[in-house]
Amino acid sequence: MLRPNTPFEGLPKPPNTPSNPRVGAHMNRQGHSVGIDFTGKCDRTPNTLLGHALLEYALEKGGAAVQNDLAERIFKMYYTDGIFPDATNLSTVGQACGLEKAAIEAVLSDDERLEKVQVAIQQNRRKISSGVPFFVFNGQPAFSGAQDPSTFHRVFDQLL
Repeated sequence: MLRPNTPFEGLPKPPNTPSNPRVGAHMNRQGHSVGIDFTGKCDRTPNTLLGHALLEYALEKGGAAVQNDLAERIFKMYYTDGIFPDATNLSTVGQACGLEKAAIEAVLSDDERLEKVQVAIQQNRRKISSGVPFFVFNGQPAFSGAQDPSTFHRVFDQLL
């Protein structure tokens, strides 16, 4: 979680202008190199706690494939489509992944679950220095940022 003190309604971003783009040239190049279109369309920086809670639930309910599908859809929703990841929009994207609306709403309003997710995020922040995404394998920090598939293959080869 990049900015844990961000309010749930998010923080306004400055206007997206040529002289002050919301997405820098480096991030745009990196994204395009792996097929990601960072548009800068969303006008608010989100608090991602609800998204993390929903991703945890997706893993519990549907396994890694559902969690991955949800993560990809949330990422595209925010970074490409410019849709703010509030509870309503997270519910919509969760339902598109096959999760039930009532269950999603329960997850996103469950203070105990949200607290557990927050604690896990804080524990993970102590393990890693920076970078989102940041990859941890078997509880050990590995690397950050978008990576070529060969990087993952090397790590998996070492672990297996």
